[in-house]
Amino acid sequence: MLFSVVQAEWNTFAQRVAAGERVVPRFCVREVEAFLRCGILAHGFARVHCDTCRKDDVVAFSCKGRGFCPSCGTRRMVDTAAWLVDHVIPAVPVRQWVLSLPYRVRVLCAYDPDVCAGVRRILVRAVSGYYESRARLLGLPRARAGAVAFAQRFDSGLRVNLHFHVLWLDGVYVHDLRLGRVEFCEHEEVTDVEVAKLVSAIRDRVLRYLRRTGKWADEGDVDCEASGAGDLQQELGAAAVQGKAALGERAGRRDQRIGQGTRAEPFVKAPLCADVDGFSLHAGVWVAARDRERLEKLCRYAGRPAIAESRLRVLPDGRVAYSLKKTWKDGTTHVVLEPQVLMERLCALVPRPRRHLVTYHGVLAPAAGIRPRVVPQVDEVEAGGCRHADGEGGGVGEEPIAAAGGEVDAVRRMLRQRLVPHRPGKRRQGQGRRRYSWPQLLARVFLIDVLLCRHCGGRRRLLAAIHDPESIRRVLVAMRLPTEVPVLAAPRGPPAGEAGFGE
Repeated sequence: MLFSVVQAEWNTFAQRVAAGERVVPRFCVREVEAFLRCGILAHGFARVHCDTCRKDDVVAFSCKGRGFCPSCGTRRMVDTAAWLVDHVIPAVPVRQWVLSLPYRVRVLCAYDPDVCAGVRRILVRAVSGYYESRARLLGLPRARAGAVAFAQRFDSGLRVNLHFHVLWLDGVYVHDLRLGRVEFCEHEEVTDVEVAKLVSAIRDRVLRYLRRTGKWADEGDVDCEASGAGDLQQELGAAAVQGKAALGERAGRRDQRIGQGTRAEPFVKAPLCADVDGFSLHAGVWVAARDRERLEKLCRYAGRPAIAESRLRVLPDGRVAYSLKKTWKDGTTHVVLEPQVLMERLCALVPRPRRHLVTYHGVLAPAAGIRPRVVPQVDEVEAGGCRHADGEGGGVGEEPIAAAGGEVDAVRRMLRQRLVPHRPGKRRQGQGRRRYSWPQLLARVFLIDVLLCRHCGGRRRLLAAIHDPESIRRVLVAMRLPTEVPVLAAPRGPPAGEAGFGE
C-alpha cells in the first residue's frame, strides 16, 4: 500500500518542489528511488539452486534503506536486536530511559548532527553519573555504567519527533585492579524524585549547551518553520514536528485527527516519568537479568522502523489514514493525511547519511578497556546456533507463514533458538564476530527460509546475483515470472488556487 502511494505521488511531489525553485536533497531522492526498486524482480535478484531436485528460485534485491521502507527497516531492526542480545548486552538487568524534547530542540536535533550528538552526550553523562555516584556512595571503586542509545526520528503519528531510547545496564561494573576481577553490582530501585531531578538537570544542561553554541535565542520564541528556512528537508521537518503541511495550498494546516477530544477520563502520568518545559524523561521499563526474550523485544521496539504498513489505509477519497499504536491523550486514534503531505513526511523522516542512529557508551563502548570482559562471548556453531552458512541443519519453509495463533508463536520460538543462541560459547581463533546473514534475517522476519527448497526440502545454494538487464529478462521469461517494471504515475497539474507547478 505504501508503495502504491509513493508510485502515484512521487513525480507530482518532485515537480511541485521544482516549480517552487527548491531542491529535494539528493539522499532523499536516492532513498525514494531505492524504495521504488525494492523487491521488484525486474530490477535484479539472487538466484538460488537446489542440488537435490535441480530446481531454481529467485529472491528479489532489497533497498536496505534507513528511512521509511517497512520491509528493510524490519530486517534492520531484527539484525540490531539479535546482535545486541547475543554479542553486546550481558546477562544483567536492563532499564530503558526515554528522553523526549520540546519542539524547537527536536528540529535542531533532527537536522543538525552536532546538536543531536551534544544532547545525547548530555543525557548519557547525566544518567551514567546518576548510576556511578550512587555506587561511590556505597564505597564501590572504579564504578562504570554502560548503555546502548537509539535515536528515533519519528512518533506513531508520522511526525518528526527525534527522541532517545537508551538501554542502560541497571547498575555498574566494578573493576578491582588488585584482584583483576570485574563484577556487576545491581542498582537499587529508581524513584520518581530521582527521575524528576535528572530531567531538570538535563533540561538546564541542554539549554546551556545550545546557548553556548549559538543554537538558541532567548529573545522570544523562534517559530519552528523559520528555523528550517533555506533547506527543504528542514522546512518539511519543522512542519512535520508540529503535524502540519509544509507545501501547497494546505501549507500551515494541521493534520486531521480522528477521535480528537473524545477522551473523557483524565490522563494519568505513568510511574517513573517526569517532564519540565517540554523535556520528558521516562524510566519505567525494566527487564530482568535472564529474560533474554523480553530484552530482544525491547531492543526491537527501540530500533523499529518509522512506518508499520499494517496500520496504513487508503480512504475512498484518496487520503491516507494511519492508525496510532496507542490512543493519544486527547483521544486521537488515527491521523489522516493528504497523499502529498505523506510524501513530505517520508522525505522528512529520512536520516542524513553517515550518521549513527545507534551508539554505545560506557563499558559497552568499542574502546572501553573492560568491554571484552563484559559483553557475552558467543559462537553461533559451537553454541548450537544456525548452521545455514555451512549448509547443515533444517529450516522453516513457507508452511509456517500460514499458521495462526499459537503455531506462529511456536515457530518464532524455534527460529529464535536456532538463529539467536543465548548459551555462552567461545570465539574461533583469529575470527571476529559476524552479523547474521540475510537469509537468517528473512527467516526471522517473514518465517520463510529462502535456502530451504520448497519442492523437496533440501538445502539450496546461491548461484549468482543477477544485475544485467538482459540476463534478468531471460531468467524471468524462462521461469515465467513478470518482467515488467512498475511505471510511476505522471505528475498531475496543480489544484485550483495553487499555481506554479505543472506548467
